[in-house]
Amino acid sequence: MIPALAAIVQPLLANGLGLVANAVMAKGQAWVEGKTGVKLQPNMPPEEVAKLQMAQMEHEEELMRLKLEENKLDIEELTLRLKDTDSARNREVEIVTSDKAPLLNKVITPILALTLLLITFALFAVVMFDHSPVDSSRKDILIYILGVLSAISTQIVSYYFGSSQGSKDKSEALEKALK
Repeated sequence: MIPALAAIVQPLLANGLGLVANAVMAKGQAWVEGKTGVKLQPNMPPEEVAKLQMAQMEHEEELMRLKLEENKLDIEELTLRLKDTDSARNREVEIVTSDKAPLLNKVITPILALTLLLITFALFAVVMFDHSPVDSSRKDILIYILGVLSAISTQIVSYYFGSSQGSKDKSEALEKALK
């Protein structure tokens, strides 16, 4: 979140103005100020907060509609991401179960995943158990490589062990939200 926007949204949330804060994030500060007639600022006087609370109560239905629209957009985005992941899984299943696919195509993905995991663990072991100091000119490169390998390892483990259950849970949540 942009720091200037966060400075406006956080006090709104602290004062129980979650719907107004959501409207600020969805439509912008100027839109909310135009609708309420209140200048939004980080340290609003109590009178201005009271005006916003009244506006929130008066326009609760419209503010809830904004929140629902935002939720629908979030659900649509999540649906697209899940479809993308699902298509990759379906492609892999088709290759593995195909009689026409060569053996190399069937085993290359798991072999690469296992190799990357082993390299990552080996490099971490070297860094942890090698007591010789790391040259300062190589320190940043080593940290960068470890970070990249950690991210790749996380994605591999998530793909093989976590993503399917997560996708199932997300699909169920999407269905409930859409109903």
